[in-house]
Amino acid sequence: MFGYILINPKSLSQAEKARYREAYCGLCRRLKRYGAEARATLSYDMKFVALLLNSIYELDEEHGVERCALRPVPVHKYFISEATDYAADVNILLSYYKALDDWNDEHDKTAFARSEKLKAYLPVIGQKRPELTGHIAGCIERLTEMERHNMLNPDYPANCFGEMMGEILDWRGEAAERRSDGQTGENGDQAAAETQPEERPGAALRRMGEALGRFVYLLDACNDLRDDIRKERYNPLIAQMDMDFEPLLTMLIGECTREFEKIGAVRDIHLLRNVLYSGVWMRYHGKRARKAATYD
Repeated sequence: MFGYILINPKSLSQAEKARYREAYCGLCRRLKRYGAEARATLSYDMKFVALLLNSIYELDEEHGVERCALRPVPVHKYFISEATDYAADVNILLSYYKALDDWNDEHDKTAFARSEKLKAYLPVIGQKRPELTGHIAGCIERLTEMERHNMLNPDYPANCFGEMMGEILDWRGEAAERRSDGQTGENGDQAAAETQPEERPGAALRRMGEALGRFVYLLDACNDLRDDIRKERYNPLIAQMDMDFEPLLTMLIGECTREFEKIGAVRDIHLLRNVLYSGVWMRYHGKRARKAATYD
């Protein structure tokens, strides 16, 4: 379920592309602290998370120029922030479970070796982010159980993946804090809207993440459906394989963008909109274009 949260480079200026590369290099730099295997997990998905949180919370940025082994010439710019550190940790957690899943599904020895190397970083991340680590582990366990029982109602795994993404985007736990602040009266009644505390970004981010997670999960299932059938792998859409899922996918990404627009981000807004309104569809439409060309 990686590799869908991309930019559409055709509609970006050179300055915006440069900014995007600087964010990518910043994430790579933060992953490098854990080691070469961690750096190899670098993903566009988590770069988007770093950009999004950096924008919404208007975090202080550290800018620099470096030369690295992967790109020795020319020297290149990067920027990092508190959100970059967070995205790097999430990147490692999700990459570990992805490698473990590849090993369990296909007995890929390379994936097993990767999972063992990434496993070494989990105690450090777990100590820094215990709630997030536990939540991701719990969601992955539930997804694994659904796969084991061949759950063919796609709502269940999609909602579970959405819950995980919502937890990831609400990185400061603001939605949970708002619920615990008490939105009910003394008798348990719902408090009047005017007496409720102003909603912080985390609540909208959680709803945005839940919709984005459902979208990505179903988009991945759509893209992999024929390959999964051929290779006899789990896919919750098998029972509905003749259905047109694009209207549902459009509705889900619409829920995501609606929540995003409520937050009122300013920094890197064109980059973020580029991803959410266009980039997330790149692989989906590309695969369908290739399929159509095959039958022409």
